Amino acid sequence: MEIDTSKKSILFIPGAGMDHRILSMFKMDSFVDEYNIIAIDLPGHGYTTGPLFYDVESHTKLCIEVLNELNLKNLILSGHSWGGLIALDLSTQYENDMTICMNIAYPFLVGDLLLDYAKGNLDQCVEFLMKYGIYKMPETEIKTLGFGVKGSGFYGRSKGVIKSPYGTKTVEDDPEREIKLYPLKRLFNQTEKEISSIDLKSCTNFRLKDDQISNIQNVKYIFCDKDKLARFDAENIILKNVNPEEDVFILKETGHFPYFEDPDQLEDVFKKILN
Repeated sequence: MEIDTSKKSILFIPGAGMDHRILSMFKMDSFVDEYNIIAIDLPGHGYTTGPLFYDVESHTKLCIEVLNELNLKNLILSGHSWGGLIALDLSTQYENDMTICMNIAYPFLVGDLLLDYAKGNLDQCVEFLMKYGIYKMPETEIKTLGFGVKGSGFYGRSKGVIKSPYGTKTVEDDPEREIKLYPLKRLFNQTEKEISSIDLKSCTNFRLKDDQISNIQNVKYIFCDKDKLARFDAENIILKNVNPEEDVFILKETGHFPYFEDPDQLEDVFKKILN
């Protein structure tokens, strides 16, 4: 992709265990004339190989190195969930016009059960995220190719048997729901199979320094009212200097994955923020 140096730029940082393919779910067509829309694959995600990083701070440092090379003007940082923590950390260390943090908590404590699943059974980890993260299915079915980046598999339905990127399992309750979730689930299928575990652990361990918290500025926060994984807390320390009327946006009837569940409502929020 060619970067147009005359445009502003939006850099997206995907959530734990995910990669640049999340952008395929965002409705960004109304912004492409004014912005370069860029997503970064961090080590172990998508196309990026190399040594893995085990903490948020190391990912932030890498982002700074990449951004120094790209030399983007009028930069807007944006991240979802784990990626939102990196964006927030990055916002205090790298010049930017604005930062948009989606579906984050601080501290972002991840339960032992999910960590155990992420370490030993990625399929169960994703099931957990779908169970507690998804509130509703998108109104419009998301079309996707059978195979995606880095060997994503496909779902085939036969008497409740689902072929997944991680094997085959029997889904007794609602195989149609499983198939509808595939466009989101496939984003967790990475060459580095433990990357979700590594990312989720780094969520739990991440803390901003006191001076960083004091210097948070020009940050917009997007939360969802049905999100069980990252609940909005008006008393959170990272929100102490924000104007709730201008800086906090709460999507209605939506869970942890708004770009999958309700991309139209999310697009409306981005329009309010960017325009």
